[in-house]
Amino acid sequence: MLRFLGFKQTILLDRKFLVYLIDQYTSGSQSWNEFSSAVKERHANRKGQPMKRLVIPDRPKEEDYFYANPEECLQQSEDLLSST
Repeated sequence: MLRFLGFKQTILLDRKFLVYLIDQYTSGSQSWNEFSSAVKERHANRKGQPMKRLVIPDRPKEEDYFYANPEECLQQSEDLLSST
């Protein structure tokens, strides 16, 4: 039996910016500390939030991660309270 232990925040990556930074780092024009600081600064306010999955008519839902708990499969908070 699977248990949902709460939502954990993830970082929503700015992929274009990361590619730019990685190019800068690998070319030697940026140190590791500068690279690390730039990544942390750019992604400080890009935390993930729970959201509904996009439903495209006539197509099955595509999962980002096989073991992820889609919101539709989880009990809502008022359902949890009424079942105790």
